[in-house]
Amino acid sequence: MGSDIEQGTKPSASENKMTGKLFAQLDTKLKRLSSQEDCFDCCIYRVSKRVQKVHWQAYWPLLISIGPLHRDDTKRQVMENEKLRYYKKFTGRAGMDKDKIRDIVSSIQNQEERLRDCYSEEFIRTKKSDFIEMVLLDAVFIIEFMKEYSNNDEGHHRFEPRTILDIREDLILLENQLPFFIIQKIYDEYNRARQDPTAIPFFDLVTSHSKNYTFLKEVETNQSVKKSRHFTDLLRNFMLNGARKLNEARKPNEASKPIMLKYSAARLLAAGVKFEVTEDKCLLNITFEKGVLKIPRLEVDYHFERAVRNIMALEQCLYQNEAYICSYIKFMDQLIDSAEDVGLLVGKEIITHRLGNDAAVSDMINKLCENISDPYTYYGDTCTNMNDHYKSRFNRAKATLKLVYFPNVWRGTGTVAAAILLILTLIQTITSVKSVF
Repeated sequence: MGSDIEQGTKPSASENKMTGKLFAQLDTKLKRLSSQEDCFDCCIYRVSKRVQKVHWQAYWPLLISIGPLHRDDTKRQVMENEKLRYYKKFTGRAGMDKDKIRDIVSSIQNQEERLRDCYSEEFIRTKKSDFIEMVLLDAVFIIEFMKEYSNNDEGHHRFEPRTILDIREDLILLENQLPFFIIQKIYDEYNRARQDPTAIPFFDLVTSHSKNYTFLKEVETNQSVKKSRHFTDLLRNFMLNGARKLNEARKPNEASKPIMLKYSAARLLAAGVKFEVTEDKCLLNITFEKGVLKIPRLEVDYHFERAVRNIMALEQCLYQNEAYICSYIKFMDQLIDSAEDVGLLVGKEIITHRLGNDAAVSDMINKLCENISDPYTYYGDTCTNMNDHYKSRFNRAKATLKLVYFPNVWRGTGTVAAAILLILTLIQTITSVKSVF
């Protein structure tokens, strides 16, 4: 037996066959991995479970599934019939004969591999015909929905107002996206087929559709908007529009950590910091100079949280070293610790909201950054200057004097009168003592 072990035994034919299959299987997986790593089209991701854990409802569609990530969810199958109705409306217009529809299908077929590469997951089990049908119906739905509920109204509205709001929210979710390039291609081919001279460009239609979000200060078509990959990316580009010094933002090395603001709004007020609202159209343009913190007005409503959470999730996947929105939200989170801080900012008109009370705003802002990694900071210098301002004993003493003894004219007058009375009393006491001796 010992000699058999030393000499070894030759593998059987079945073992050789199994080994060959194993090597071929591994080789296929390695090639697939290499192609995924080299793919620059990937822009639609599954939100990590760590991030979803905080508030998973913010990332899941309410009514309609777009793209493959939520396609198998039976709760949203009702809207599949609405997609077919929109498709019937789309193909029933003048100029849309079978040849034109066939051309559109062929354009999707030619882009199938690129479309699949846009998603962080593979869909091997999804047949080619099913994938192409999904893209066609989803793209047509988005086009028809935008045309029907934008400024370019084409007639009767199919959905109730509440349903419209829910669909609009579903269309901005990171996991619920279809790449813009294929929607634009279908839209352009549709307009060419109809020979419609009044048709507006695709991104103008998208911009018009996006004007319903109150936290977006300026919604206009520009070059950065035209580079948007999908609706989530579009909202991010709208928020960044007009941002100053993006390329100068601090990117810490591995040994350092992002600089944080250590003090809330109420504590900064106690250290003499003044708060001013600005009419800047970009929320990110926050400045701190000579003890004055200037912040653009932020409007918070019930749609704000879902939109921002999905933009932040996108930055965690696609813009890790350019996570500007994450940095903005983290700064606001550090500035706000409680309802008192929100009340202070509301009083300065820096925040306006429709959430019922200041505590609701504080709770929402404080939870937005949970489980969000931040290897990057956009407000490092601002935070450093504000932290240094608070640490100054002179600033705190001056602020205390002003807040306690001179908050208004009447108390200031009383303080001065009391001081004068105290001085006169002291002089009188000294004079009396001298006269005795």
